[in-house]
Amino acid sequence: IDDLQWSDTATLDLIRSVSLDAEIPSLLLVGAYREDEVPDSHPLALHIRELGEQRGIAITTISVKNLGPRDVMSLVADVLRMKDDENAVSTLAASVYKKTEGNAFFVLMFLRYLYDEGLIQFNFFK
Repeated sequence: IDDLQWSDTATLDLIRSVSLDAEIPSLLLVGAYREDEVPDSHPLALHIRELGEQRGIAITTISVKNLGPRDVMSLVADVLRMKDDENAVSTLAASVYKKTEGNAFFVLMFLRYLYDEGLIQFNFFK
């Protein structure tokens, strides 16, 4: 379930109900939310804490961080099929990093924008 940070109370209650239903012997629920939009007092955080701490449900959290400048350079080189010459994309990669702050989704969308505007081209022959 994506964008759980925007879930209303009814949705969170439904997730709790399904998670605690004794007639469901096994359940794998994968949820995603923007960590920076869910403070400790957020209803989602409260529900997660309740299920994990008070109800004994095993919850695994995986935090996904933004890419670093080197990662963005590698991604830009890969997307442009220039992995053998990352230095050729270093200036572009630095600009992309500055614009997107390393958010992988924004990096790809920004590269797509640059391509759509004819500002970059792919090296189709490699």
